[in-house]
Amino acid sequence: MKEMLYDGYGSNEWLFTILYSLNFPYLDNFWKMASYAYSYWAVGFVVLAVCGHYLRIRHTAPEQKIDDLAVILFTIITAFSVVWCCVYTFQNVTLLPRPWMVLPDLVAPTSPLLGHEGLPASAPAISSMLACLFWRYANTWSKRLLLVYVVLGCLLSIISGVNWPSEVAAGAALGFLGAGLGQRYLRFGRKLAAP
Repeated sequence: MKEMLYDGYGSNEWLFTILYSLNFPYLDNFWKMASYAYSYWAVGFVVLAVCGHYLRIRHTAPEQKIDDLAVILFTIITAFSVVWCCVYTFQNVTLLPRPWMVLPDLVAPTSPLLGHEGLPASAPAISSMLACLFWRYANTWSKRLLLVYVVLGCLLSIISGVNWPSEVAAGAALGFLGAGLGQRYLRFGRKLAAP
């Protein structure tokens, strides 16, 4: 199991070394600030934005628009609950060695060492969850922005030396599955409540 999750059959450290070579001096400080856009703060901001939009249009919007906002809000809350519980549960169970522990000559330790980031990575999980939930409501330009948001969340967490590539892949897959579960739960609830 360790060979598959951590070592990636030899490709995990190899891919990390290649991507970490793109690191530049101020990237770590930038990622400390940008990581808020990939955490529960991003979900909270989106929920507040959806609620604010609802309050602005509630008297003039057609019923379908109000229903779409309710669907978005419900699936965000449900998917986020699944994703965040899985992220923190698995991160505390797996406790894989961090990149600066395995490659001390290549990666400087991040400070402070208080929080544990691991398998699955939280930034790709949150970004892929939000992208999956908003994909059907987005136009072509917005879909490109969603892709950039997900790719940056995945790459920056590796390039800054915080996560292994296998952790990023697991986080992205978890976000996709969490969004799917949130949407499926909504359909189940509607079918159950239908007369």
